[in-house]
Amino acid sequence: MREKLPFKVGITAISILIVIITFLIPTPEGLAFEGKMLLGILVACVVMWICEPIPIVVTAWAFAAAVPLMGILSSNETWMSGVSVAMIVCLPCFAFALFVQYSSISLRIIAFILKWAKNDSKKVLAGLMLATALLSLIIDDLVLVLVMLPFAYRILDENKTPWGNKSNLAKALVLGIAFASYIGGWITPVGSVVNILAMGFAEQAFGITVTFANWMVLGIIMNIILLPLSWFVIVKIFKPEPISDEAIQRIQKERAEISGFGKDEIWGMLVIVVTLGLWIAGSWVPQLDMTVIGLFALFLMFLPPFKCVSFKKWCDESPWSVVMLNWAVGCFVAGFIATGAMVWLVNTAFAPLLGLPVVVVMILVAAFACVIHNILPAGAAVAGLITIPVCGLVISLGGNVTAAIFMCAVFSSAAFLLPLDLCVYVAYASERKYFSPFDELKVGWIPSIAAILMVSIVLPLVCTAMGLA
Repeated sequence: MREKLPFKVGITAISILIVIITFLIPTPEGLAFEGKMLLGILVACVVMWICEPIPIVVTAWAFAAAVPLMGILSSNETWMSGVSVAMIVCLPCFAFALFVQYSSISLRIIAFILKWAKNDSKKVLAGLMLATALLSLIIDDLVLVLVMLPFAYRILDENKTPWGNKSNLAKALVLGIAFASYIGGWITPVGSVVNILAMGFAEQAFGITVTFANWMVLGIIMNIILLPLSWFVIVKIFKPEPISDEAIQRIQKERAEISGFGKDEIWGMLVIVVTLGLWIAGSWVPQLDMTVIGLFALFLMFLPPFKCVSFKKWCDESPWSVVMLNWAVGCFVAGFIATGAMVWLVNTAFAPLLGLPVVVVMILVAAFACVIHNILPAGAAVAGLITIPVCGLVISLGGNVTAAIFMCAVFSSAAFLLPLDLCVYVAYASERKYFSPFDELKVGWIPSIAAILMVSIVLPLVCTAMGLA
């Protein structure tokens, strides 16, 4: 439907009409005209993002252009305000992802899992999900799913698994990889670009910084609960069939043909491990700036005589639209702050919640964030839409804002209910068609509820115990 021209024209016309109506209606009390227009444009932009008649990043930049166009900020101020740490940290992370993808590391991991699990598909799923979660420490969700899916497909092909919505093993492996990439991506700030976005927006608006180490504490707690729970739900609902001996033998044979690690792989792994260690240490040593370390790591990945990453692949295959979307949303957020529209939005939209206990508010806001990302399949955009209003609301209620930042990142990155987010959509859109939207919903609602309760009840207690604001 989305590919039909009349549909695209109609959605675009509706979005333009929303902006026109916003211009004509009276400006609410306490809100500047420019703020009113930004809110109207935001609604139009959400409609465009959901239906996508125009690429999401292009719509976002048209949205950002409204800030200098209305004189809210000058062009230079707008573009400078949109630049964030996330944009810089993406550069080395893209290189790390390509290194893992094109080295022998992924195949070694799959072969090791099969050697341990043998025919037990439940153990294979557990190993595959654990490997995905660990790799997601440093690789963005979407990139990691693209790296790991071919290996799941290889297992399924060697097992003679038919295409179509017929195999429970296929459903389990494919959805298990997607879910594990989400969950593992919460462990570190760089595990998902959305994490850095949420941190950056909160720091920009409220001056609150979450250190790398503190983030890891929260992420590890979430993984201890959500990763095994997701595995348990998938195997109990799908009951995947076993893997044949022949399939295992063929994969192990390919692994046996690989010799030891080459100097390029050793150097690449060393750079990644040291970079991750320095990022963690930066929580206590302010001189270890995350962006400076990341840029130096990027330099080392291309350092001769090593050939860890192809510069052409880095240019051609990295998801640069994520960086551009981050910049555009940052520009718009700067306009929201300058007009006071964000404060007005918090005070108006969340006013009915102000009389409720903080824990109830956190649960309701988490549930809203969970649902909105499942119908608005743009994690970076969701982070830009919810982080500042939600954190502002929590601050006004005296809640823990660090937990609120983490909550926004969790539900801006993960979408367990519908195959609209790209991490699940890349598998759903495959011609293999291993699962249906209902299959994801069957196994996704339990992790969703668990995540809502964790970020609303458990993490605020943890943050308070750690002395975090």
